[in-house]
Amino acid sequence: MTEAAEEPTFITQALSRAMGLEGQGALVRRMVTVLATEIIEGTLPADYPLTSVEVGQRFKTSRTPVRQALGLLQREGLVAIEPRRRPRVASLTLPEIRDIYQIRASLYAVISRSIVQAAPDEAIARLHAPLRRMKLAVHTGDALDYFYGTVDFRWIEAEICPNRSVGPLIESLGLRTYRLRRFGLAVPGRTEISFRDYSRLVEAYEDRDADLAVAVGGSIMTKALQVIEKNWPAVDAP
Repeated sequence: MTEAAEEPTFITQALSRAMGLEGQGALVRRMVTVLATEIIEGTLPADYPLTSVEVGQRFKTSRTPVRQALGLLQREGLVAIEPRRRPRVASLTLPEIRDIYQIRASLYAVISRSIVQAAPDEAIARLHAPLRRMKLAVHTGDALDYFYGTVDFRWIEAEICPNRSVGPLIESLGLRTYRLRRFGLAVPGRTEISFRDYSRLVEAYEDRDADLAVAVGGSIMTKALQVIEKNWPAVDAP
């Protein structure tokens, strides 16, 4: 297991919103954010053991804070804790992944249509900032930073969506969706295709074309799932 890294802002924000992490102590927050980042980025692979002793030694703490941190990660679908088995990085089967993407596609269709119909022009314009970050990441070949750019994009998309109920529903899918997205975008050539699709999505928003926005959004999900289905067993399979 690697040394603890700095807490990435997007992980801290996501955990705080999804799990009320601000109510936890500083040490638990740090353990959760560091371990979540390493799971999402693939440093800790599926089924990697996370024993209380090992995690406690790494973060120089007792078992009680470790159990709290692992429990929070379990709620997010990143850690599996089962009777008579050591805690471990959770695995996902392809049927589970397909279910997740089906739900995401349906929710983002609602978001896209709502943005086209009622979001102000200045709100839609906010999407250009993460799009610029994604474009730069494509040019530099930084798939991880491209992934972070898509996280920013989706966060802004949920914030500007006039339908205020759909964002929390997407968040309820947990950080395991970040893990899947990071994995898919790490496949060679994937960021270029993804960027073209996200650019078309913003254009559809600006043109107020709801049907096109929904179609492009659905295509983004379909292509992402196809890449995961093709590569998941060979690289990061349970």
